[in-house]
Amino acid sequence: MPQDRKGGTGTRREGRELALKLLYREEVTGVTEGPIPDIDEARAEALAFADEIVKGVREHHDEIDRLIVAASEHWEIPRMGAVDRTVLRIGAYELLCVPDNPVGVVINEAVEIARKYSSNEGARFVNGVLDHVARDARDATGADSSAAEGVATD
Repeated sequence: MPQDRKGGTGTRREGRELALKLLYREEVTGVTEGPIPDIDEARAEALAFADEIVKGVREHHDEIDRLIVAASEHWEIPRMGAVDRTVLRIGAYELLCVPDNPVGVVINEAVEIARKYSSNEGARFVNGVLDHVARDARDATGADSSAAEGVATD
C-alpha cells in the first residue's frame, strides 16, 4: 500500500481514521460539530471519504447494528467498547455499501485501525465480527465466496 506523507498508509486509511474520530466523538459525547484532531492536515480526498463514511454509518445505523449484533455472538452493542463498536460500524458500512472496496481490504483496514486505537484483543474481535458480517452479506447476495480472500486471520 502506498505511504502517505505522515508515514502511514494511503488516503483511504486517513479517511477511515478521521471517520473514526468523528463517529467516536459523536458516540461518546453526542457532539456532531466542531474541531477534529488532525483534520487541518488531512487531504481533501481523505476528508471526502471520511464524510462519505460518516454519512453512510448514520444513514444505515440501525441495519449496521443489527448485523453486528447478529455476527457477534453473545455481545450486545452497549457492551462493546466505544472504539471497537465504531470501527465495526465503519467496516460493516463499507462491506454493505461500498462494493468497490475488496472485502479483505476492508477487514484488514478495520483490524489495523482497531489495533492502533483499541488493542490487540479489540483487533481480533473486529476481525471475527467483520468476517462474519462479510460472510452473511455474501450469503444474502449470493456473491462469490472467494471475495473474502486476504481477510486477516489475527
